[in-house]
Amino acid sequence: MDVKRLLKRIGVSLAILAIPIAILVCNLTGKCGETPPPPPSTSIQTHFIDVRQGDSILIDSGENEVLIDGGGKSPGVVNYIRQYVDGQLEVVVATHPHADHIGGLIEVLKDFQVEEIWLNGDTSTSKTYQEFMATVNAEKATGAKVNYAKKNDIISTGNLNLSILNPPDTLFNETNNNSIVLRLEYGKIAFLFSGDAEKEAEVNMLNTGNKFQAQILKAGHHCSRTASTKAFLAGVKPEVVICMVGEGNRYEHPHQEILTALGEIGAKIYRTDTNGTIIVSTDGEDYQVKTSR
Repeated sequence: MDVKRLLKRIGVSLAILAIPIAILVCNLTGKCGETPPPPPSTSIQTHFIDVRQGDSILIDSGENEVLIDGGGKSPGVVNYIRQYVDGQLEVVVATHPHADHIGGLIEVLKDFQVEEIWLNGDTSTSKTYQEFMATVNAEKATGAKVNYAKKNDIISTGNLNLSILNPPDTLFNETNNNSIVLRLEYGKIAFLFSGDAEKEAEVNMLNTGNKFQAQILKAGHHCSRTASTKAFLAGVKPEVVICMVGEGNRYEHPHQEILTALGEIGAKIYRTDTNGTIIVSTDGEDYQVKTSR
């Protein structure tokens, strides 16, 4: 029996054992219709992979994996995630069609059997985008389901449920603002993955009234001054902010005014250019941050 099938059977057994516990709680409290969902039974790890100037994030629940972006071409993502992906890769998300987010996904899609691919519906004239879409279509022909993200959709796999907060119903003229923005709530701990979303997208998201609070924030657009407005940070209230940037990049990311703003709200800042790959582990009650350097 393969590992994933065994874990799924264990999950079923735990669910069955939870039934008499729920009945006991009902009898003792009299709140039979108000029993909250049980806390997660396993821990997850979220890997903010050092791909130099680009984004690549792997969420690993042990049973299922979600990969958000793949950095630029040849960033070493395939070799890294092979340590954690057992068999097929359940979900791949391309937040938007810029090369520093989708370039590495070309190799990922060729190397792994992928169950679902999520795109934002935006396009590009770049050769990298054309090659990426050709690879997506090849995966679709072999059974991968291709989805176009819409605000308020949910990406679900195993015990992972990611809410889509962006792109808007009508796409912006600026590609970064059409990034797929995801919020993962795992027990009491929440993550917000902002892609390259900038100020316009942040304002639009805030106006929807969706839930934004998250202890862990992957800041938008590599901690550029074009994102992370004070209003958005006030809505998220992050304790930890991760800047995915390349050492000595030509854009001078992260911009100092953003680092200052993050310091003013008391957030702990981690950067892939100085900390390397950053791994956040959580059991749904608390979280720990480890860095590769």
